[in-house]
Amino acid sequence: MNPNQLPLLTIFNSLRQRHGLPLGVDEYLVVLRSLQAGFGIGTREELEQLCCLLWAKSEEENRLIRRLFEQMWRYSPDTSAQPKPSSPSPESEESSAEIPESEPLPELEPQPNLTPEPVQAVQAVRSSRRDRELRRPRYSLLTEYFPVTRRQMKQCWRYLRRPVREGIPTELDVEATVAKMGREGILLEPVLIPPRKNRADLVLMIDQDGSMVPFHQLSRQLVETAQRGGRLRQTRVFYFHDYPDQYLYRHPAMLNAQPMSEVLEEIGERAVVLIVSDAGAARGNFDEERIASTKVWIEQVQQSVRYCAWLNPMPNQWWQNTTAGEIARLLPMFEMSRQGMNAAIGVLRGRYIAWERMYSWLL
Repeated sequence: MNPNQLPLLTIFNSLRQRHGLPLGVDEYLVVLRSLQAGFGIGTREELEQLCCLLWAKSEEENRLIRRLFEQMWRYSPDTSAQPKPSSPSPESEESSAEIPESEPLPELEPQPNLTPEPVQAVQAVRSSRRDRELRRPRYSLLTEYFPVTRRQMKQCWRYLRRPVREGIPTELDVEATVAKMGREGILLEPVLIPPRKNRADLVLMIDQDGSMVPFHQLSRQLVETAQRGGRLRQTRVFYFHDYPDQYLYRHPAMLNAQPMSEVLEEIGERAVVLIVSDAGAARGNFDEERIASTKVWIEQVQQSVRYCAWLNPMPNQWWQNTTAGEIARLLPMFEMSRQGMNAAIGVLRGRYIAWERMYSWLL
């Protein structure tokens, strides 16, 4: 079996868009990585079992995936290397009987020599409209598939500055030198001052797992560009799920827990905090408990640091009448775009703008 010739992306799209399975990009990539590692490529049955194991959460979904594979085998260019399917088993007959014919499965056209790229899976996740839990904005796909590119991230971070003069005096202080000349009537030596250095300390608090799974790569690039290209004095990263429940974590797998109070004491009041989360917008729910718990958390942060902002990977029109819409009233929240990121950094610099004007529905 040649995994490079299997239209797995077609099955992935069908499961998400036509049948509403809550699959994200990570679920698609783990199948590709498993195939590359040699799992699921021995026989048809092994491949089906692999996809059912990783994608199905119920017996009904398991039967649906197997039925899609039955269609795929009819068109696969590798069929000559595989035995022909035998007569339908009782399981397959049961599967056909339980899936309503009113919702026919889409035809899977032959796609020879296709190796789906991760960017295609991300695009499929973003463009799906039926799956409300994982709805994503339609952003233009150029060299990168994010609403804000790596280069734009770096450019935005460089506006986050807190210049402080320190070190050996090497720069000419023109005004002080002129004043000194006026007092002494002669220039014996110029007045030098230390150069300006960026002493901005950034703290990223990033939501992980759940509805944030499709945005994990986006979050990783946000961290990477801040640490390597932001020209900041220090960037600290902490993780949470939905909202911190007394603890933040230093590792995205929710390892190395640290009490919230200890984190806030450690970072100091001169640091600025940027929170990254969909705030419940991806699922479209209204969770009063999450709003209340998030409010307590935000108040803790605001009492410890001067400036705090929120970046949301979901477009602002999806915040209305959801948990995110209420949280957006607690502190400046911006959608994850170049304009939104610039606005958030403006808040962190102390140049507070009328952020409500960006999203008039919040008024």
